[in-house]
This record gives sequence, structure tokens and C-alpha cells, in this order.
Amino acid sequence: MSSDPVRDIADAYVRELAAHEPDAALALGLVARALPDLSPEWLVAKYELQGAVLAELDAAGAGDEVLRAALRERLESERLLFDTGFTPRLVAGLATPVHLVRYALEGTVLTSDAAGMAVLAKLQAAPNAVREYSRALRWARDHGGRFTGGGVVPVRQLDTLAAQVAMWIDADWFGRLPVADDVDAATRARARAAADETAVALAELVAVLRDELRPVAPVVDGVGEAVYADLAAGMLGARIDLDDTYAYGWAELERLVGEARDLARELGGSGEEPVRAAASLLDADPRYRLDGVAAIEAWLTQRVDETIDAVAAAFDLPAAVRAVECLVSEAATGVVYYTPGAPDGSTPGKVVWTIPSGVPVAASWQEVTSVHHEGVPGHHLQFALTASYPQLHPWQRHLCHIHGYAEGWAHYAEQLADELGLIRDPAERLGLILGQIWRSVRIVADIGLHTGRPVPPNALVPAGEWTPELARDLLVDLALVEPALAGFEVDRYLGWPGQALAFKVGARLWNDARAEHRERLGEAFSLREFHRDALALGPMGLEPLRALLAR
Repeated sequence: MSSDPVRDIADAYVRELAAHEPDAALALGLVARALPDLSPEWLVAKYELQGAVLAELDAAGAGDEVLRAALRERLESERLLFDTGFTPRLVAGLATPVHLVRYALEGTVLTSDAAGMAVLAKLQAAPNAVREYSRALRWARDHGGRFTGGGVVPVRQLDTLAAQVAMWIDADWFGRLPVADDVDAATRARARAAADETAVALAELVAVLRDELRPVAPVVDGVGEAVYADLAAGMLGARIDLDDTYAYGWAELERLVGEARDLARELGGSGEEPVRAAASLLDADPRYRLDGVAAIEAWLTQRVDETIDAVAAAFDLPAAVRAVECLVSEAATGVVYYTPGAPDGSTPGKVVWTIPSGVPVAASWQEVTSVHHEGVPGHHLQFALTASYPQLHPWQRHLCHIHGYAEGWAHYAEQLADELGLIRDPAERLGLILGQIWRSVRIVADIGLHTGRPVPPNALVPAGEWTPELARDLLVDLALVEPALAGFEVDRYLGWPGQALAFKVGARLWNDARAEHRERLGEAFSLREFHRDALALGPMGLEPLRALLAR
């Protein structure tokens, strides 16, 4: 035991998590189970454990006050998310528990060494994990009366996930994991059997979604003002003024659309839709065209490597920042995302660019800002730095994941990349602005769709009521998002209420804190020192972060 009661409490909490969650075990240097415990029994036990830990924190004497503030906020927020029903009934098109099963195997190769046997163990654990998730969904339905948001998600989310999982089954995704040439026949047979059983479990999940939950699911997508306020607080780690945030989103949207149109005209865009016209010219420009998966992956890898070299002026870079893998996945969503490496360093962080299967063509000018968001100076850099700070507790370094903090930093990093000279020409700057427009649409659409706030008088679209179709049109018309991806995005907002606020709300806090530090320190202000000192606090909710940065 340490002499710090807060760290002792955090130690005991992570030890309890370790039996159920691989990242917690790896953070402590313990042997981890292959996949997380997705059962309803663990959902309930974890909720009760978090309540007990909160009581211990309240009773503890003086200790690590940064850790106390971060841990208290996160435990309170995770219990709040449980109380709304969000966590137990979680079904959405991007990051549900069943997606985590897939992500655990994304980019892996079955080899004959210990690493390959770890992959096989995950594959063999997949059927049980999927079935645990199905049981959890049934449990949430049966106990829906205890949740403020009910125990079953709306029909749209059930249909979306069922269609995705059916596609995985049809594509034999788990059976198509790459296998090294030297893997023996017996091991190949074990992998094939595990993949087949996973397909059976996934088919059972589809039946749960379509046959058991859909008949009792609500058809209204929005969760309403009260539940939305709680969900947003849980996602952000802070209570916010929804009216102020909604107005901010509209103001940003109008400002950024004006900037995009001005820049598009400079790039040769003309007519009533200069941004779309300029984009068509840039898409056809051979300087930005990437043909084939190999070309996309090579460009992504090179750009991340070059960006790491370029950000040294603003950060103290740990060696681990170069441990990043760049992948292209034909997963049909069309997004770029990041998954952090394992806490024990056994697997690197991954920047994954997904493209529709059979359409391996992309234009780099519009994706540079996604590389900065997901890679450097965004998610990958933040995760690498956090993991490198020895003063942080293992829970802070590896287990504290908060949308408001992580997505806020990554969105701040997009603009920071421009300040550091990483946006190389006007075409890439147009891509940056379009990305910011996308995040502004997220704010207004998310709040509007879930709370029923009307579309206010503005210069972009007629005032009126929100519909999913309007949200998709704004993404397509203003941010030039592909229609299929725009539909996926709106379904995501409806399935993860409040999460879409994290990007611009979090970035707003980072920018405000930096401006306040600059004003207070004057000529003594150092961007490198601000980043070092701020990130050294570790991940936490936006409310405690705001308080600590203002000290």
C-alpha cells in the first residue's frame, strides 16, 4: 500500500476491474482475459463497485487531488450513464460492445508464435462475448423500468446494428483473418471452428435485435431534454448550457461555411455551389488522388511519420509516439478512426482508414485533417503522452477514456496542426474547414434532434423542425460528406446522444484555457509548456479539467 489514500483506493478499484476488463489487467502487468466481460452480471457489479469507491473517496483523507477529482467525476458519470439505461442497452452503429469484439481482432494476423496464439484466444473468446452482449440486452429490456431512458433503444438503432452484423456474417469477417504460412493445420482448424461459432453467435444476436427487441422498441429517436442533459454530462464530464451551446454551434456553422465558400472561389470553384465545384476539381487533381489500398496506406503512413517529425516544436515527444500502425480497412463506413495500443505495449496504436469495399479510391486533400485528428497531434499523440507520464496512476494513463477530453483535444489538434504549418496548401485548408463544418453540424443536429429545439432563422437553411433527413442534408450540402456516410453519421448521433458535442465543446475549452494562459503569462507564455503541463494532468472530465487549468 502507498502512503496516499486516494491512490490506494484507485489501486483497489483497478484490481477489481482487472478480472473483467483486459486493459485493466494489462495496466497492472497481470495476465488478461482475451476479451472484456460483456455480461449483465458485470454491468450491475461494476455499478455497485463504483458506488462503493465513491463512498471511499469521500471518506479518504488528503491525497492525490488531481486523481481524486478525475476518478470521482468519471465514476459519477459512468453511474449516470447506467441510470439512463445508455450503458446496459447500448446499441448503435459504431462502438457497441459487439464492435469492440471486432476491433480487438482488426488488423491482427494469426501466426505460430505467442502473439498469434493471443489472436487465437481472442477469436475463441468471441462467441461467448457476443452471447454475453445478447444477454445484457435482454436484461436491460427486462429491467427497463429502472432506467430514465428505458431499457430498449429505438428501432432505428436496432435495425442499423442488425444490418451491420448481418454483413459481417455474410462476409465471413471473423473467418477471413489473415493466417501466416507456417501456422499448422490443427491451429487453422481451431481458428475456423471459432469463426464458425462466432457467426452462429452473431446470427443469434441479429435475432435478438430483430425478433425480441424490435417489437417492444420505441419508434421516436430523440431521448428528450432531461435524459439528453444527463447523457451529455456523462459524455463530456461537465454540465453545459444547452441553449448557449446550440447558439454557438449555429454561429460557428455560418462562419465556417462563409470561409469555405471564399476559399473555394480562390481554388477555382464557381457557380451557386463553389465549394462542391472546387472539391470536384481537387478530386480530379492527380496531386491528391490515391488509387488502390496500397497507395492509400502508403500515403497515410508517410503523412503520419512526417507529422510526428514536425510537431516536435510544440511537444516533448516520447519515443512511444512512433509506435503507430496505419491500416486501410474495407469496412464500408468511410471514416478514419484510432484505437490506442495495449497498456503493456504489446500492440501499437492504430490509425485505420475505412473505405467502402471495392471502391479503393480517395482524395488526400480532404483527409489530412482526419489524419491530424486521429493521429498526430490528435488522439495518438495524446494517448502516447498520457501513457508516458510516470506520475499518473495506471487508471489515468490507460483506463480513463472520456469523449469530451479525448475528442475535444483531437479537434483542437486539427486547428493546432494548421498553426504548426502542417496544412500545406489551400486545398488541404479547405479540407480542414470542411471538417470543422462537419463538427458544427454535429452540435446543432445532435441537440436539435434529441431535445426538439427548432431550427432557428439563419442564412443556411429555412427555419423549422429537425428531421434526420435535414441533418443528413446539412452534412452532404455544407460539409460535402458522402450521402451514405452522412446517413451513418446521423444514425450515430441518434444512437449516442451527447457524444457529438464532445468535439467542438472540448476544443472550445482547450482554446479558452490556452488563451487565458497566454493572457496571464504574456511574453513568458510557451506553447510547449502549456501542452506539457495541461496534458500532464491526465484525462478527466471537462469540469475538473476546466477548474485545474484555471489555477
